[in-house]
Amino acid sequence: MSCSFAALSCGKDTFKSKPQLFLESVSTTTVQPFGNLQVILRLTDKEGDFHDTVWVKKITTRCPSSNFADSLLYRIPPDAPRSANFDGEIVFSFTYPFELQPRCTRPDTATFSFWMKDKKGNASDTVKTPPIIILRP
Repeated sequence: MSCSFAALSCGKDTFKSKPQLFLESVSTTTVQPFGNLQVILRLTDKEGDFHDTVWVKKITTRCPSSNFADSLLYRIPPDAPRSANFDGEIVFSFTYPFELQPRCTRPDTATFSFWMKDKKGNASDTVKTPPIIILRP
């Protein structure tokens, strides 16, 4: 899994003090064997004081051993620009053999949830993907 980050713009003073995450896009809702999944989130923060950690949780409907909640691999680079009225994009790329492949013998359906905090302890709302069908070889 990889996570990349890009600052888009600094705009009007319409952002909230707690970081806000918005689901921009999901590359597919059906992942073929050995395919990948890309999830793009938008991050806004009035003070630009968000932490570098983004929590990601995967919940499946049929194969609980495929579930995970992690933050160690999902980091915004510490040198990423931070400013008042921050507006940026976070791109998550999940790979089949590591994060996606069902850990059981049948296809599964997963939902990915994302959330983060700022330095004052304000937590974003949790953003979820639509159900993602993950096929087996």
